[in-house]
Amino acid sequence: MKYEKIKEFIKSTKSSKSTIYRFYKKNEELWSETQFKNGKRFFLVDHARYFDSEIMFDENKILRQENQSMRNLIDCLADKTSFQHTFWQMDWSFFFTVSYKLERNKTSCFKQMHGLYDYLNEKHGTSTELRLFFTTEPFTNRKGYHNHFVIYIEDKKLHEQIVTDIQEYFSYDRIDVGAYDRYKAGLFYMSKDGLSGEDWDFINNTTSTTSNEN
Repeated sequence: MKYEKIKEFIKSTKSSKSTIYRFYKKNEELWSETQFKNGKRFFLVDHARYFDSEIMFDENKILRQENQSMRNLIDCLADKTSFQHTFWQMDWSFFFTVSYKLERNKTSCFKQMHGLYDYLNEKHGTSTELRLFFTTEPFTNRKGYHNHFVIYIEDKKLHEQIVTDIQEYFSYDRIDVGAYDRYKAGLFYMSKDGLSGEDWDFINNTTSTTSNEN
């Protein structure tokens, strides 16, 4: 079997170094066929054929989608009238993902989110400001939809209790939660495909309201 150094392999595949390593990161079984000698990585010449294949097409498709998402993010930042920009300026406490055990449609997910908010507002609404922004997305590996949402809890003393309440509310489903970090652009990821219909809503218990009117 014939091997090439990275500079030669770049010429053989007509690809950049970063594209080559991204390809091998995604295809670990092919990476195991490369060799590392004397501090240098050698690539199997036969692997060049994959860079004109459907595998490479899928890789390029992902990159195009990422670039489009970045363009959308920049456009939303520039448009100070957009909902995304408005939500970006707000303070948030936690970022949640709810993956339902049951196969739920958009309407069901919408009702689940409003049910959660009503439950939290009834229990804690007189003690703290609450606001919730959610989006509904389809699963990529099965039928049905799931929810991403961010929540703001003004009283930090209630953070732990309300997170527990949310986990108990969705006790039959899979919950992922983390402290909100605006620099991870979670809000833009949630709304990367736009905001329409029952795909989203913003709910709060203050007098200033931005809402999805269906």
